[in-house]
Parts: sequence; structure tokens; C-alpha cells
Amino acid sequence: MKFVIENVTCFGAGCHNDEMNRLDLQVDGELHARLISHMTEDCGPLVDTSNPQESALIKILKGPCGSTPRMPLECINDGDAKCVPDDYIEAMTQWIADGAKE
Repeated sequence: MKFVIENVTCFGAGCHNDEMNRLDLQVDGELHARLISHMTEDCGPLVDTSNPQESALIKILKGPCGSTPRMPLECINDGDAKCVPDDYIEAMTQWIADGAKE
């Protein structure tokens, strides 16, 4: 599944591929495998198909989680143009609930 979000600034490869990124979200051919297997330090599993709302991926898009700030970094308040829209977060939550298929 690929999400394209208009007006949302995400550094993607420049930030996600940084070796210091603790979320292990490098944008490459192994991203899906890491999404479904990586355990974050502060927020639990990136993707939790048994409890999608508790997936770190969803938590981080809705607000900060532990020491990880809300993503994308330019998103400050709900409804900001730089934030991932609620309907996209709902679609990702449903994707996780449906088994997070590649």
C-alpha cells in the first residue's frame, strides 16, 4: 500500500534513511519487513495488527510518543496543513487491522 499525501512535507529518504533514526524506517525494499517487525524503544511495535491503535506508526502520526516527536516534524497542531490528515491515519489504521499486507 502506498500513501500519497498532498501538502505534507516529509523528508523521507533524507530523514528516514539517516543511520541515527531510531525508528528504522529507511525507505527501501525492506521497509515493509521492518514495519511489521521493528519494536521501538518508547512506543512498542511499529505495526501491531492485534491492536492497530497501539501501533507506534499511528501513535507518532497523532502526537509525540515518548521521546519521538509527532511526525512529520513540521506538524504542530491537529489540522495543520503539514500534518497527515485524519482520513489517511484512519486508512493506515485499517491497513494495519487488515493484516498490514505488502
